[in-house]
Amino acid sequence: MPLKALENELRLLARNRIQEGRLPSSVPARAWAGRGNDAPCSLCDKLIGKEDIEYEVESVAGESTRIHRFHFLCHAAWQLECARHEHLSGAGRKR
Repeated sequence: MPLKALENELRLLARNRIQEGRLPSSVPARAWAGRGNDAPCSLCDKLIGKEDIEYEVESVAGESTRIHRFHFLCHAAWQLECARHEHLSGAGRKR
């Protein structure tokens, strides 16, 4: 699949998962990266292999803390959709 088509597919998936509440709508202040451990990606659901870099973010909602794991491209697509969400909601606008 060409990269642009893959990017569009991942961004649409990220947008839908944000709207469904399965992924946070803003990028947390802290994130980690390291070797994958064969856990599923929070965006594409495919395993993040030991040969891949895994991006891990922690989101807090009320008393609940969730860990989200991403492939590199999945993480980038999710971040772009978070920025889009913030822009459209007015959160990123200066007042």
